[in-house]
Amino acid sequence: MHLALASSMDEPWIRQLLTLCGLPHEDITPEHLRHFWVIKEKGEILGTVGLEILGCSALLRSLAVDPRFRQRGFASELAKKAEDYAASLNIEAVYLLTMTAESFFGKRGYQKIGRISAPTEIQGATEFRSLCPASSVCMAKPLSF
Repeated sequence: MHLALASSMDEPWIRQLLTLCGLPHEDITPEHLRHFWVIKEKGEILGTVGLEILGCSALLRSLAVDPRFRQRGFASELAKKAEDYAASLNIEAVYLLTMTAESFFGKRGYQKIGRISAPTEIQGATEFRSLCPASSVCMAKPLSF
């Protein structure tokens, strides 16, 4: 198993995985992929996570693990990698929207907040504005350096 930054060659496989997991990917650009990580085994992408860097904040997006490889700790490993990476970029807090993983992120120190409480930059992200439904739970986790 190998955890690494995504490459441009990973884009179609990341999109396919996000589709499989029911996550939005329509707005992902090569620029976004600069801040995506993948877990690979024997050349196959088993999971991915991305950050959208927006000022001093980041939007955690696209945390997905292929259903065939769940329950192996990959989601936790990807979430930790995204947080460590954000901290290395001096990001002050990570935000996310979720329909199904509130408990997962709550166990990792994320707090539920009102969408209106997120920074303006986060609220302006396409995922925040239009791709995720208004019923999505907004969560935040401050990072310490």
